[in-house]
Amino acid sequence: MGINGNKTKNLALDILRIIGLTGMAFVALSSSPRGAEVLIKGIGKHIEKRRLKLARSQFSKYLWYLRKKKYIKVVKEDESGITIKIIGKGIDRIKKFDLDNLKIEPMEKWDSKWRVVIFDIPDKKKSAREALRRKLENMGFYKLQKSVFIHPWECLDEIFFLRKVFEVEPNVSVLVADAIDEEMRLRKLFNISTF
Repeated sequence: MGINGNKTKNLALDILRIIGLTGMAFVALSSSPRGAEVLIKGIGKHIEKRRLKLARSQFSKYLWYLRKKKYIKVVKEDESGITIKIIGKGIDRIKKFDLDNLKIEPMEKWDSKWRVVIFDIPDKKKSAREALRRKLENMGFYKLQKSVFIHPWECLDEIFFLRKVFEVEPNVSVLVADAIDEEMRLRKLFNISTF
């Protein structure tokens, strides 16, 4: 069955977005149902998180479309599946995604960990630095210091995506902390129960 229509194209690009957010996705296209289910499950939480539900056959079809368009390439292939990553036009396409809609989804139950984003971006990338700072504030991060932001919800994929889009990967780090001073104040700020 061919790949036609804007709906199919948009779904394929949603898959590309997910691959971008996970950095390097390990996805099954093997003939083994058991192997395919295990490998697709690894990216399943990202699909479910973004309310994109696809059958395995549909998922494989959209990956074929992205390969044909040279948005992704196969890095490794064996009997259990394939490793893919974004290339060329795929990277360009990802940079055009609507960053305004990128947000942090609340966890069903907080895991008592704090996500701390720190960055030291040089002046030659000042515009990227300011764009990242504005985006973190827009996504609900609390500014601890000028280049240190904190959030209680899981957000590693989103931060990895942002630093790739703004081309500041070597300059941005994420720490996951079990405790932080002024925790009670931060809990109130993020409306997290203190009991």
